[in-house]
Amino acid sequence: MNQRDQWLFCEEAALLKNCRVDAYKSSGPGGQRKNKVATAIRLVHKPSGISAQGQETRSQARNKTLALRNLRMHIACACRTTQDIEHLLIPDQIAEYFKPSKQQGPKGQAKIRLAIPGGNWCFWPTAAFALDVFDAAEGQLSSAAQAMNISTANLASFLRSHRNLLAAAQAIRQAHGHSPLH
Repeated sequence: MNQRDQWLFCEEAALLKNCRVDAYKSSGPGGQRKNKVATAIRLVHKPSGISAQGQETRSQARNKTLALRNLRMHIACACRTTQDIEHLLIPDQIAEYFKPSKQQGPKGQAKIRLAIPGGNWCFWPTAAFALDVFDAAEGQLSSAAQAMNISTANLASFLRSHRNLLAAAQAIRQAHGHSPLH
């Protein structure tokens, strides 16, 4: 397993060990309910230099959980690993999210459908893999989908399922000289 995937699959405590944790007071409206204590959390992942914040709630523990979730998202969107799309192997940890479809592919073989809910803990490792394949296919949606044995529409739908995932896919397309996905 590569380093990025180890970060994405590790337990929260192990990921936190590799982070600098800063608590601060988040800005917001004043008044009686103004947050007067440092409950917002900023994590800086030392190995990658990627940072993430959690400041949505008045609970420091909940904000730390949100910051960890955001950190996994940023790692998945920013860190690429090399994939061989000619001999692609779907990692065992995410294989269950590539399910048989009712569609038939070329030569009568069964197509696969990528299906994973956004709240699932494996969403970002799966997204990282899909982005790796998309990058290896030089931002070509059809080539990446073919390598994963899923439909182009299924891959496009998955990439559009989260704004940060779509932004990472758009950056890959731009880096390879393609127009944005619509």
